[in-house]
Amino acid sequence: MKLFINRLLISAKRCFINPYIYAMAAILIALAVLCVVIPDHQASAYIPVAILNMDDSEQTETAVDELCRMNSVFDFYEVDSEEQMYADIASGKCNTGFIIPEELMENCTPLRRAPKIRVITTPSSTLPLMSSEEVFMKLFPHFAIHVLTATFEESGESFPEDLHDRAERVFETFIDSSAVYRLEDLEGAEYNEITTTTKVPVPIYKFAGFFIWMAALLGALSYLNDCDNKLYMRMKKTERLFMGLILPAVHIIPVTILSVICFTIAGVNYDMAHVVIYMTVITLIAFVIASIVELTPGQGSKSHLFSAVLPTYLILSFLFGGALLNLSVYSPILRTVSALFPPYWF
Repeated sequence: MKLFINRLLISAKRCFINPYIYAMAAILIALAVLCVVIPDHQASAYIPVAILNMDDSEQTETAVDELCRMNSVFDFYEVDSEEQMYADIASGKCNTGFIIPEELMENCTPLRRAPKIRVITTPSSTLPLMSSEEVFMKLFPHFAIHVLTATFEESGESFPEDLHDRAERVFETFIDSSAVYRLEDLEGAEYNEITTTTKVPVPIYKFAGFFIWMAALLGALSYLNDCDNKLYMRMKKTERLFMGLILPAVHIIPVTILSVICFTIAGVNYDMAHVVIYMTVITLIAFVIASIVELTPGQGSKSHLFSAVLPTYLILSFLFGGALLNLSVYSPILRTVSALFPPYWF
């Protein structure tokens, strides 16, 4: 038991004097600092559309208010005059403008004499048609009620008292169920800005996954080196088994703790349970790999054999780990090959 504890302490000291551990720590810290100091990037999130309401009816005011408050890829906002709308379009503040004429609701029933909603846009724009859908969907229920009322009056029949409510319910169901131009998962939010603040993504999470795996393999290499030097000959089988498991874990723990600290500093979202499971799984994998190499027939040094293969495997682990390439967009065959490299799972 004393020999086991002595070897465990020596392994821990060996880990903390390993230059690779400090190199990995320096890279993780540098990435975390980079995440903090990298400047914010302003990106357009919504397509601004100006709307001028010259009709003082309650229906158009309600429709315009709904347009300005709704969740959509279009950010509708009101302007006070045509001059302001033209200035906003010319300056690039908005893409399209709608002008609702006076007495629109009052005179919307005649087919030929009904006032028209004007659409103002730049010649190269391809978006007015889509934003027109939003405007039409908000105004259509009000138009429909006027048309129905006029139709009953022209036929000399009385307008049913509950037809207005029934029609509104039908139109409301139709409009709300349309998800073509709306972001339904954002229901309930209001957006007053047309930009979002983002940062250039720094793959610190994937780098950490690779470094934890690299630390596990360094622990496996230490175990094989001890086996070559006959340091476990006087140990019991259970103690030797524990050394094979503990050496990768001893190397993994400091890298993992530093990774979690860097995640917190950089504001990276992570699941601690996922990190612990990942640590456990790769510790077992590193132990299995070391055991296979140790049991490989031959009289040569097992640690030298492992050292010869290790650089190539680490390079492949880095490439297939996802730190440089988003492998999810590649072919299923490539994603299957990536599963052979544990950093891809992190």
